[in-house]
Amino acid sequence: LKSFQSRLDQVLSQLGRVHLSKIKLDEQETLIKDEIKKIETEEQELAKTLSDKYGKGSLDIETGIFTPVE
Repeated sequence: LKSFQSRLDQVLSQLGRVHLSKIKLDEQETLIKDEIKKIETEEQELAKTLSDKYGKGSLDIETGIFTPVE
């Protein structure tokens, strides 16, 4: 019986560690999603600023060349 109780205690301990790891992963996922939203908002604000300054058009990110809409 002691052997079974010891094995059960070990398994329950492992389950607790797995659950704690899951909680930490969920917290990290939330932080990453928040950062993605922040980056998207900053990108939209920059696009609006550039559009207000230069008008509508497209920007080639690789070359930095802006092509206005005709």
